[in-house]
Amino acid sequence: MKQTTAPSLSRRGALASVLAATAAALPVMASATPSSQDATLLALSEAFGRVHKEIWSADYLAEHKFGSPEQKNLEAKLEQLCQQEGVLVRQLAQTPAHTQAGLKAKASILQTLLPDMMRDCYLSDDSGEFLLVMSLLQDVAGGAA
Repeated sequence: MKQTTAPSLSRRGALASVLAATAAALPVMASATPSSQDATLLALSEAFGRVHKEIWSADYLAEHKFGSPEQKNLEAKLEQLCQQEGVLVRQLAQTPAHTQAGLKAKASILQTLLPDMMRDCYLSDDSGEFLLVMSLLQDVAGGAA
């Protein structure tokens, strides 16, 4: 896995913002409103999914010799994609969820980001706090992983 440290740190801050926004939005579950209210959030979620998949594909599937032009190009591409992902996560954090679908979208994104963030930041993924957050995300996302 080839990751630069700067995007991980910015994604870590963005993750905290999304976690806070998701926690604040949880009471909304009881009074779901039409899904059109979450159209912006769902569009951002889809954009996040595309960018995250592209990061994963570039980072985990491509192997280049260290210092080669291909490796340098890959690192530049990953830097740009990680910046895009960070912007999307911040936009998601600033977009309140009004429906169950919006809550699920946010929880699913956290389920995607949190395990890698914990590993990249050398945090234990078997701590009680981590397990509690993941359990909550599982409940809110309805089993999506």
